[in-house]
Amino acid sequence: MIDEIKKIVQNYLNNAKLCSLAGGVVEDEGIRLSDKLVVPFELISGNLKDFIKTGDKVKLIRNTGGQEFYIVEVVGFAPATKERTITIEPITVSEGMTISSFKIKEVVK
Repeated sequence: MIDEIKKIVQNYLNNAKLCSLAGGVVEDEGIRLSDKLVVPFELISGNLKDFIKTGDKVKLIRNTGGQEFYIVEVVGFAPATKERTITIEPITVSEGMTISSFKIKEVVK
């Protein structure tokens, strides 16, 4: 009897589509979560949506019901943030003076 109840509860939880974390790869038509499932961009939200490109690996939160996905991480993406130092290829500004890094003072959108 207990095994049957556990099975019923497990089946309910599997079908309820509760909030969960998923990983995927960005493609032209959406984000591929598996061989058979590509989530269209219309169902994707989040600030990082503006920064993804084809081939990026992302982590998403799927809301309850599975009708909306929120990008929480672009794997390997290091955004420019306040107080961060960025290293660049050396640029010659004037004779004998080159710039190879700079520190970000402020970031605005």
